[in-house]
Amino acid sequence: MYYSLNEIESLCRKAARGAGMHWGLAEEAGKAARWLAVHGLPGPAVLADLLERHCEVAYGDLAPMALDGVWRARGENLCPLIAGATLTDRAETYRAGGVITLGPTCHPLLLAPQAGSVALGTGLAVTLEWDDVRFTVDASQGLALAGAGTALLAAMVAQVRIVVGVDVAGCRAPHARPQPVDAEVRRRLEALAHRTYAPASEASRLSGAGAKE
Repeated sequence: MYYSLNEIESLCRKAARGAGMHWGLAEEAGKAARWLAVHGLPGPAVLADLLERHCEVAYGDLAPMALDGVWRARGENLCPLIAGATLTDRAETYRAGGVITLGPTCHPLLLAPQAGSVALGTGLAVTLEWDDVRFTVDASQGLALAGAGTALLAAMVAQVRIVVGVDVAGCRAPHARPQPVDAEVRRRLEALAHRTYAPASEASRLSGAGAKE
């Protein structure tokens, strides 16, 4: 079934809320899925995988513990939405270029929209590298992708290298148009979104992703 970009963003935002993310992070989740859809990439499907994996995991277990050296989470891996939001918040730090290394990270494709935000903010190209994937976004939101295959949709990688300030030829413009969403992906996202209609228990409010420490 085809959805408008607004419908994709809305459904994914609600699913993120149902998975326990606070409103700000859920907004980022919806925007990330939309951004990927604009570029012809399976944003809703990748987000559904991430949300089911991290459903109601505490925010502090998924966020970077320190921003010096390799970024690592207190838990087993970083959430790309949280790490991406942190990267965007620090965009000014990388205006002259730089390299950031992330330790074990889930679904690194979801870092791409935030890489696009950094590219917009700095005017520099931003490249994500993991396994045999090299994914570059420039300031016009065009992208260049090399070494895709199954690694592009990897559920977890040992390391992501983020390089700010490398020009890459061949970035193509996005094609903003409605994207097909698999019926099973829609069902999974709607199941998470439905959780927002049920009263939250005290335990879920405290333990859900995005809970205050």
